[in-house]
Amino acid sequence: MSRSRTTLDTTGPDHPAQDRILADYQNLLRVPGFWRMAVISMTSKLAASMSSLSLLLLVSGSHSYGTAGLAVSCSTLGQGLTAPLRGRLIDRLPVRPVLFSCLAANLTATTAVITAVRSGAAVTLICTLSAAVGASAPPVAVMMRSVWHSVTTSTTLKTAMALDASLMGAALIVGPVLAGWLSLSLSPLLPFAAITTMTVASVALVGNSSAAVVPSAAVGHWLGPLASSPLRLLLVADALFVTGVTAVDVVLPIYARQEHAATLTGLYLGSLAIGSVVGSFALGTATKRLPRGLALPVLLGLFALGCATLAVAARLSPTVVLMVCPVAGLVIGSVFALLRTTGGDLAPAGQVTETMSWLSTLDMAGGAAGAAVFAHLAEAKGSTAAFVLVPVLVVTAAVAGWRVCDSR
Repeated sequence: MSRSRTTLDTTGPDHPAQDRILADYQNLLRVPGFWRMAVISMTSKLAASMSSLSLLLLVSGSHSYGTAGLAVSCSTLGQGLTAPLRGRLIDRLPVRPVLFSCLAANLTATTAVITAVRSGAAVTLICTLSAAVGASAPPVAVMMRSVWHSVTTSTTLKTAMALDASLMGAALIVGPVLAGWLSLSLSPLLPFAAITTMTVASVALVGNSSAAVVPSAAVGHWLGPLASSPLRLLLVADALFVTGVTAVDVVLPIYARQEHAATLTGLYLGSLAIGSVVGSFALGTATKRLPRGLALPVLLGLFALGCATLAVAARLSPTVVLMVCPVAGLVIGSVFALLRTTGGDLAPAGQVTETMSWLSTLDMAGGAAGAAVFAHLAEAKGSTAAFVLVPVLVVTAAVAGWRVCDSR
């Protein structure tokens, strides 16, 4: 019996759940190089979370918001389409040359897009360069999930993934706020200076870390992780889940506007995000206490229940919706963490980074689909009707998650 399991079984009776959670994180803190890896993970996530809004505000300063939105879409598309390729390169080639090559290309593309925007270049050139910025982004944040897999044990991995999800949630809150403040209060160029500094620092730290030594994958099926049926099912569950999360994020502001409560929009999204961060920190360690194969469908089912409660609340009043938002978001971070943990478990030997990259790509695809489809539904059929469809989507994700576990 491992030391961490013994700790979990001998906690005192006064606050056993709290003691178990603290014991899980204490065990994670004992992992060699923990603080270095945590700093790298948070720095890379914060830089990534600032990029979209920074680009939007930069381009919109001299072009229309439509052009700015198109540039952001091109950047996201470039990043999503090339993420599996960059992940495969990380898995199969020495890490440092891949990371520093991506960094050099990314800095060049970023400089070029800033120059193009400030010189009033054509929209086509700005969008092409924006796509290059996304396509060349060093995959540090994705790679760190592979690093956690390589340095943790079965008793600390899920805790590490829960922490990773909490850090991502925190970055998604802090990053846009920081980018907006720097751009609007000081200069549109300052967010890019901050992003560049954090990107260079994270690449340098991970490139010089012994934990960054990822075993090279043997050349296998040309499809890589996609050759695995359980992994394909997991990607479907991930895409449907992210589509549901994005649908909630998109429909909430439209609901607030339609109900003449636009001032609550920020509170809706903020409370949803805070619920996710708190939930991933507290609930992430509890998933390993569920029977093997049940954690993913159970958490997806809980999220579907939260979305259904949100749909009911939307028919009552905007204030009730605000009260439900933190509860609806409680398991979001935990599901993200569990999807990454399961992906790492199912990944073929030496292909963990590519597997994580496919999950990131499906995140972007699900996010794009959720934004487009549910924004249209909310405007055409009403936000309350759009809310009703979200739990149906998430239940479908739970079924896919069940089949993933059943096929393992």
